[in-house]
Amino acid sequence: MHIHDLKLLSTKPEAGNVKTFIFETGGIEWIAGQYLAYVLPQAGPTTNENEHWFTIASAPNEEEIHISTRISQSPFKTALNAMKPGDEIQTHSLGGDFTWEEDDGKRVVFVAGGIGSTPFRSILLERVAKKKPLNATFLYFNRTDEIPFIDEFRSLASKHSEFGMMPIVGEKITAEAILSKISGKEKQAMYLSGPEPMVESVGAELKTKGVNIKQDWFPGYTDQNF
Repeated sequence: MHIHDLKLLSTKPEAGNVKTFIFETGGIEWIAGQYLAYVLPQAGPTTNENEHWFTIASAPNEEEIHISTRISQSPFKTALNAMKPGDEIQTHSLGGDFTWEEDDGKRVVFVAGGIGSTPFRSILLERVAKKKPLNATFLYFNRTDEIPFIDEFRSLASKHSEFGMMPIVGEKITAEAILSKISGKEKQAMYLSGPEPMVESVGAELKTKGVNIKQDWFPGYTDQNF
């Protein structure tokens, strides 16, 4: 297992209790939508305390690695939030196939629950950089109207007529809710990202309805805190 040490460059607040930590890349090359494991030994002696998996919120063309997460009182998040520019985090195990690299012009449906929007930020910004079309319908569920990255997504929608975005505030994420909002688009490939219990249950139900789906699970989140 190859370990990279990444230096923290800066941090910035996003909406609500979401914060972005901006690291150097350490030479890591990734595909938009992939994830890394991160280790902070100071968070505690066990893997449960000192290791966490995050989807990379930045696009490769930004030449930075972003962790965007809701700040909580967990040992790992507390240690992460205490980091200062110049401090280092350890990373390993780059992976994941929650990627949209196709260039066949076919439309897709993106569904995010709260902080589950991070892979879509990476994917969309990278497609813009590569001058690929944003043939996507984006259903963005959030518990409150403090919606991470909403201004960036709205800006993309205003500049790319082929990209449709629908923020949905305070509504429970269910297969029925999703399908009711994309009537006629059920045959399109769907990308579902958010808290692990939701992705498991809603993803399973969508599959029974014949939806072609890719899933990205965010550990540590529930229907109450995504």
